[in-house]
Amino acid sequence: MRAALVRPLLRLPRTLSAAAGLVAAGTLLVLSPFDFPCVFAAAGLDGPMCGGTRMLEALLVGDLPRALGFNAFAAVVLLPLVAALLVAGARCELGRARSLWPAGARGLVCAHLLAGGLVLWTVLRNLPVEPFTVLAT
Repeated sequence: MRAALVRPLLRLPRTLSAAAGLVAAGTLLVLSPFDFPCVFAAAGLDGPMCGGTRMLEALLVGDLPRALGFNAFAAVVLLPLVAALLVAGARCELGRARSLWPAGARGLVCAHLLAGGLVLWTVLRNLPVEPFTVLAT
């Protein structure tokens, strides 16, 4: 029974390596006593990932409302995107898909929407007017 569970995982070395790397990086980021410098913070602005570490900490203890308060874009868009890319990576390694990202115009539209959303999130959370001040960390 145990071998039946392990055998498929052995066919996913790149995906498992990427997942392990992401878990290790997230753990180090959350547990690290060091404060990493941020270009946006140095300029007095909230960057697109400001509050991301606190968001991860809140998610790790199961506090979704607090996580959304720290960085809603990362919690609602970026984390599911990372999960979807890991699933797509596993599908590619198993031969069930051709690529991680949609090909052609669909992939280009997805990339532009993601980049546009990230820029829009960064701009809106730095506007000093209501209701956007609630987006700042």
